[in-house]
Amino acid sequence: MRRNPILSTISWALYAIALFLIYHLLVKPAFLDLSWIALLIFLPLLAFCYYVIHPSERRQVLVFTVGFLLLDRALTRVDVKTTAALLIGGAVAIIVIALLVKWYGRLSWRAVAPLVLIAVLANVTFNRYTLPALSHFTVQYESSRMYNGDWVDYFPMTLYDVDGDGKMEIVTYGNAEELPLPEKVEKPETEEEKKAMAEKLRHLQAEPVSLYVMSWKDGQIVRMKNDQIPAETMERIKENLPTDYPGFPYYTMKDDKLVPNVQRQPYSEAMMQAGTTAHRAFVLDLNNIANMLETNKGSMDVRHELGSKFKDLHITNGMLTGTYEGKPFGGSTKATKLLTTMNLPDGREGLIVIGEHLSVLAVEPDGTLTEAYQLTRKQAELATGEFIPADIDHDKVDELLVAGRPSYILKPKADGTWDILWASDEKDKSFRFSNFAAVGTDQTPEIVAKARSWISTTDARYLSGYDYTPEGLKENWRIYLPLINVQIGDIDGDKQNEIVASLENSHRILVFKQHNIPVFALTIALFAGLLVYGVVRRGRHA
Repeated sequence: MRRNPILSTISWALYAIALFLIYHLLVKPAFLDLSWIALLIFLPLLAFCYYVIHPSERRQVLVFTVGFLLLDRALTRVDVKTTAALLIGGAVAIIVIALLVKWYGRLSWRAVAPLVLIAVLANVTFNRYTLPALSHFTVQYESSRMYNGDWVDYFPMTLYDVDGDGKMEIVTYGNAEELPLPEKVEKPETEEEKKAMAEKLRHLQAEPVSLYVMSWKDGQIVRMKNDQIPAETMERIKENLPTDYPGFPYYTMKDDKLVPNVQRQPYSEAMMQAGTTAHRAFVLDLNNIANMLETNKGSMDVRHELGSKFKDLHITNGMLTGTYEGKPFGGSTKATKLLTTMNLPDGREGLIVIGEHLSVLAVEPDGTLTEAYQLTRKQAELATGEFIPADIDHDKVDELLVAGRPSYILKPKADGTWDILWASDEKDKSFRFSNFAAVGTDQTPEIVAKARSWISTTDARYLSGYDYTPEGLKENWRIYLPLINVQIGDIDGDKQNEIVASLENSHRILVFKQHNIPVFALTIALFAGLLVYGVVRRGRHA
């Protein structure tokens, strides 16, 4: 761009940095959110950019732009299974693209060198998961893979203050320390090798699985030793984990193991027998319930503490018992699961349970139970739904966020009915509430949900933060990643909540830290400045 060699190299490097930021922080999010509308916006901009570049420099700038973006993407997609594959793949990508840019773009090495350098630095100096979140967050930490098995896409996860120091520990399951990585298996060539591999794969084997309790220490997440955690605390931790059935119906988690329920061949043959399929599936469900009853010592569900007033809760033989504000209560119930609690309009704390229907139970002064509110299967999707109490209008009464298809915000009325404050589009299969908590420096809780892009019809979900308004949900931020197991809490002890989540089948934990830098506005300003510079430069060369 300039005749001075040093200034020319610096100019190309600055252009590469600007290009990297504009592409990842402005162009990609625009297409993810706006789809074809983004195309209509950027096509005229691209035409303008093409015209602004002086004809004598046009080929160089265009080839540099395309070459840099291709190299950045190539380095991101390099096979990382082994260090050798990473180095060889990266070297091949660099050499090929550098030579193409040098030859076709007629660029000097003073331009090719910063292209390669910035692309390499962009792939080795920071966590790439930061880019889809950088408008509002940075990735504070990414764990290594914690599960080396084959049968579980993800394990449940929660946050719990294990040692009472005010920091939340991350709790999930894994076996990376107990089970070594599987050896690389060569592709069988002979008939005998194929038969041997088929026989090996035909039988499901038990897998060790342990509870992983991880604490923040010196900028890292380190695992706490399970034998140093008191048994009572360990029991409370397991209670707080979301109910899930990893590996089911093939496996059941029992005694720190994934134990096979079935074997491949007989299970496949049984499921092909149409007349008995439903019965066999029902038997698997019954066996799973039997295991749960054995674990809970005869109770369908047990909680030592739920909310601020309920303790020692049990659902046993159709009876729900426990204490409320220290006083015992009990009553018959058809519920099979204890969910959570919510603050009711009359000032009491209600207990949310689910069975055939969802019920909000209130404890009377004489220790009996009454159903204060009910939500039936005709009113909402209960089987796969999630239910999150949230005081979204700050009136000391909790609303109920119902995550399903569609999702609802329900406000309990004094007469025992629900008022629908908001509902997602019935055709929207993506929107789903995840949490209600304060994030970052703002101590006001907000709705955290997974939502698809504004225009695109794909079902990809991006984590977003919202405030409720009478006109609807107002978006505060968005992370362009399909995150699961979303938990929010202060894990590093700085009095600010982080977002803890993972990606399906990655078995890695990501910790997102919110920042207050107006990245999006700065990127737009950078793009505008680049356009102005191009116009001025074109005017000088006209």
